[in-house]
Amino acid sequence: MKEYAVTKDSAGQRADRFLSRAAPGLPPSAIQKAFRKKDVKRNGRPCRADERLAEGDVVRVYALDAHAHAQRKDERVKMKEYGTLGVGSIVYEDERMLVLHKPPGVPSQPDFEEMARAYVRNCQLSIVNCQLFTPSLCHRLDRNTEGLLLFAKTGEALRDITEKIRRREVVKTYRCAVEGVPSPAKGEWRDYLWKDAVEKRVYARKSPSPGAKEAVLRYAVLQSVGGKSLLEIELVTGRTHQIRVQCASRGFPVLGDGKYGKGRKGEPLALCAVKIKLDGRVFEIGAGAPPFRQFSV
Repeated sequence: MKEYAVTKDSAGQRADRFLSRAAPGLPPSAIQKAFRKKDVKRNGRPCRADERLAEGDVVRVYALDAHAHAQRKDERVKMKEYGTLGVGSIVYEDERMLVLHKPPGVPSQPDFEEMARAYVRNCQLSIVNCQLFTPSLCHRLDRNTEGLLLFAKTGEALRDITEKIRRREVVKTYRCAVEGVPSPAKGEWRDYLWKDAVEKRVYARKSPSPGAKEAVLRYAVLQSVGGKSLLEIELVTGRTHQIRVQCASRGFPVLGDGKYGKGRKGEPLALCAVKIKLDGRVFEIGAGAPPFRQFSV
């Protein structure tokens, strides 16, 4: 027997659709069979497939033991394929979200996201939400970019955080080491970025053009030594490869960038998302962390 509590995220759904999410991978035919055999109970009473559920309802389903075993096996396979979160990966945690430190060289999706999902499930945190909602990243970083990511445990948290990102209420700060010394030492860069899907490359343009999206960032030079600089950058918009493209288009490619600069294969990309401001709280990577040592210029 499996038991599911109906949360605010799931209220109003038909019972059969609710179960299709609560037990992902279970064939629709098996769900309908469970309803026909009255193996689905809502608050202790037989439940019809077309009933609309309310927040606080408890749905019990019988004869799903084989499916539960298959789900656990699938989780073990994913953990073996993607690995687990490393020591120091979790910067902050509460019942709604995680703030995670992604290492360089790991794709945000699916690898790092699957590691975070496995952590949440294995710790039995927000277990009902895990059954009815797939915990997800709220945004992404490039494969070779290190830094902080927001991860939602609940559907409500995902909608809330992504909407705040859309309204630019989430402030993301990066540090990067670049060739050259930008002048003035502090300012704002505004471009229009166009992505070539065939080349998988982004180009910066100075004026609006079809298919190009406005990209804005604010920068400050923190240190300059030997013709190289350490920059702190606050993203106003979040575009694909934005920092790397806007820096390179002005003659300041990020160190280690093989696509837009002179980086060599295997060389680390000197770019890290070091700070996130959300709802008046600041989450950041400490000053003694590897990104800062790595970016010494």
